[in-house]
Order: sequence, then structure tokens, then C-alpha cells
Amino acid sequence: MLESFKDQSTNYIEFETRELENVFALLIMGSFVGIPSPPTTLVIRLMPHMVREVYVMQMRAADMDDIFGEITGMFDID
Repeated sequence: MLESFKDQSTNYIEFETRELENVFALLIMGSFVGIPSPPTTLVIRLMPHMVREVYVMQMRAADMDDIFGEITGMFDID
């Protein structure tokens, strides 16, 4: 029973850590999706901690087959 409790507690803490990282990334990168972001100086100081999140976003963007984005890219939309 104690071992099961430890496993469940560890899983919960890992899940909470992932969610806090997502919230952190949303706070820092929120301006890209229209969410008000913290002051620029704070964002610049925190950006070195976002290396992994930026890498994951780049990999997801490269892996996605975005037909709508490709079609929109053909037009000169400013």
C-alpha cells in the first residue's frame, strides 16, 4: 500500500510539473496568441529558461502538415 501511494504521489508531482511548465510557457509566449504578456524586461530575463519549450514548439511546427498555412503563405497577406 505504501509503495502504491509513493507511485501515485510521484505521478501527481510529475503531472503538476508538466502543467506548471505549460503555464510558464503560456505566460512568456502568450503575446503570440493574443494573451497579455508580462513586462518585456521580465520576459527577456526568463527566456533562457524557455530553451526546451521553444525547441518543442519548433519541432511540433516542423512536424505538422499545415495545408491551410501553406495556402495562406501563397498570398501576400500583411
